[in-house]
Amino acid sequence: MKITIANAKGGVAKTTTAIYLAAAATMRGLDARVLDADPQSSASLWADLADDNHDPLPFDVAPANLSTLGRLRPEAGEWCFVDAPPSGRVLEKAIEVADFVIVPTSDSPIDLQQAWATLQAVDGKVPAAALLVRAEIGTTAFKDTMTALESNDTPRFEAVVHKRQEIKKSLGWNPTKLYEYGDVLTELIKEVNQ
Repeated sequence: MKITIANAKGGVAKTTTAIYLAAAATMRGLDARVLDADPQSSASLWADLADDNHDPLPFDVAPANLSTLGRLRPEAGEWCFVDAPPSGRVLEKAIEVADFVIVPTSDSPIDLQQAWATLQAVDGKVPAAALLVRAEIGTTAFKDTMTALESNDTPRFEAVVHKRQEIKKSLGWNPTKLYEYGDVLTELIKEVNQ
């Protein structure tokens, strides 16, 4: 299964989402790996820091590019999470080869606008849905974002990842507490198996 994590805007938790979903998959006994297609190499940095902290990730993180994405053939039952760049041909290829595209967005209007732009770029080529992350439940921004998603019939995950310091500070550590990312994986498995 090839899952691309994409958004035209940086800083919307693409890498965090890829790492946490791969961790959730391995906790469920699934084979998982993360392909780091973003030039910033944040997923690779996360894995390197986790090794340095003697808390290695339980899955591989490998660099990816236009060629490797085009040749991506997961083993039977393997879940590949592609941490995509915000733009360019590699993003297009990451979407093209995906079985499903997750578009993370916070409850910020600018993040949501870029999430919609990314969903439009996917344009029904593959199934895709927005994932609300770093959400501050109970705020006006959260309520406005939920209203905007619903009024625009935006496909989205029911699970909402709350804003948490623990997630924010998890770079360089193996995530052992999944928070709402476990629910996201449950929804994703159900969606791709339909």
